[in-house]
Amino acid sequence: MPIPLPAHNSAFGDRYQDGARPEVRFYFDIVCPYAYLASTQLPALAERQMARIDYRPILLGGVLKTLASEPAAGPLAKQAMTRTDLGRWAEHLGVPLVFPAEHPRRTVEAMRLLTWAPNLSVPTLMVALYRAYWVEGRDVADIEVLLDIAESVGLSRKDAQQGLLSAPVSLALRRHTDEAVSDGVFGVPTFVVEGESGPRLFFGQDRMHFVEEALRSHPLSRTESSGRSPRPQPLIPIGGQGAQVANAARKVTFVYDFSSPFAYLASTQIEQMAAGCGAEVEFFPILLGGLFRSIGTPMVPISTYPESKRRHSIEDMSRWAHYYGASFHFPSRFPMNTVTALRLSLLAEDKIASLTHALFRLYWAEDQDLGDVQVLERALVEAGLPTSLLDRVGEPEVKAKLLANTKQAEEWGCFGVPSFRVAQHHGQPELFFGQDRLLFVEKALRRGTAHP
Repeated sequence: MPIPLPAHNSAFGDRYQDGARPEVRFYFDIVCPYAYLASTQLPALAERQMARIDYRPILLGGVLKTLASEPAAGPLAKQAMTRTDLGRWAEHLGVPLVFPAEHPRRTVEAMRLLTWAPNLSVPTLMVALYRAYWVEGRDVADIEVLLDIAESVGLSRKDAQQGLLSAPVSLALRRHTDEAVSDGVFGVPTFVVEGESGPRLFFGQDRMHFVEEALRSHPLSRTESSGRSPRPQPLIPIGGQGAQVANAARKVTFVYDFSSPFAYLASTQIEQMAAGCGAEVEFFPILLGGLFRSIGTPMVPISTYPESKRRHSIEDMSRWAHYYGASFHFPSRFPMNTVTALRLSLLAEDKIASLTHALFRLYWAEDQDLGDVQVLERALVEAGLPTSLLDRVGEPEVKAKLLANTKQAEEWGCFGVPSFRVAQHHGQPELFFGQDRLLFVEKALRRGTAHP
């Protein structure tokens, strides 16, 4: 089945330069570590699918300024998780990454150099610039450093200096950045693959399996003896078998609220993944709104996004649901007050998993109102629980337990859901954020744990 298409659309073949092969446009800025990671993987991906890469250097700061979405630093827990996440990805991909002490560094001149460079030199120059920033710790805001790098890839030092300092190149970079925003780009790395119904836009190096699938199913994709190029391997081998499991605690704590679509997606996979690791799942409901209030996060983050990012986020949910084989329908009632449903989950005791799945499904697959008593009764019946539990949701002990869970999650370092906590043999338990990080949750479980 094809990946769902985004709403953004244009005629097939717009700006298409090589009709013999599918093409992926790669929007990037040297300042972004995730774009760096993507740059190390994209050439092999394109080669597997016999596609060409259209490198598009742009100014990330210009995109954010145009969209009025310059991000705040965010809570300290989120900043720390970003650093940890980058390290996990670099290790997983086998890519060197040294986070520079002075970050972010100015990359305007570096991006001008890429804009000026001949097309055939751009891939090599990009690699050299990324290495200078993210491996060697060199200051790419220094013109002499940039000229050294240009010379190292066979470009004329004199021509490079004239090019990166010229007004026409500066204007061209600005024009390319504005065009990117018009194409729906709201950050980097972004990938665009043309299709019969228009372009498909993918954001983030952790969505490259979607990019590969789009190229694989492209109508201009070259055929082999099988009629298609090989299907890409899954990004997340949920519940994969064969590896030795050393997990002594045999538990992953799943932190969630029914209000989150990404927590719903995680709920469709977490038990299968844990079972493949010989582990069990501890369902840990929290009040997401309470967590957000405590750490200063907007109550409905998606409502603060620029339109292009908001559209992509909803499309992304559908793509992940398709990838997982899960039913999904963005509900007509959003956001949803989930306090009663969360309290019911706490009352479910040993049937919390069954009730959690029923409630998630009713809201995120069937568009039911979790504030409706009849809907909640239906979930209880499906989980094999008495509907009389609804009479207990106002008990002080139940209210206190939900608040305690929320406080505990914050103390663990959670700043959103879904979050996952896995204890380790040595050191502190590991925390993971996002349903798209189940790969790392699985790896942590397979490394082994000692105590919950």
